[in-house]
Amino acid sequence: MSHTLLLALPAFLTKDLLVTIVIGFIAGLLAQFITPGRGFGIITTIILGIVGGWLGNKFFTFIHINSDIPYLNEVIRATLGGIILCIVINLVLGKDKKDKTGWKAV
Repeated sequence: MSHTLLLALPAFLTKDLLVTIVIGFIAGLLAQFITPGRGFGIITTIILGIVGGWLGNKFFTFIHINSDIPYLNEVIRATLGGIILCIVINLVLGKDKKDKTGWKAV
């Protein structure tokens, strides 16, 4: 039954959407790991990575690494954009009960 659903969707939606979600999740996890502050849930992590990818592609287009690893440039840019978003979120929201680092905006 799930195969018929995937066949009903256009090919660009299934592959590109899945790749976007996976890259967003990886970049969101890396950004949260690198940036001290609050932790987020899985959906917020994916959104953070996707928005960070958009932000990273706007500001870090100069980053280009020739590698055999597919989508490495996108993950690096999305992680850098996610780090910026994590810092902004931590500055705006401050310390949370889940905050393990004690870092917050003054």
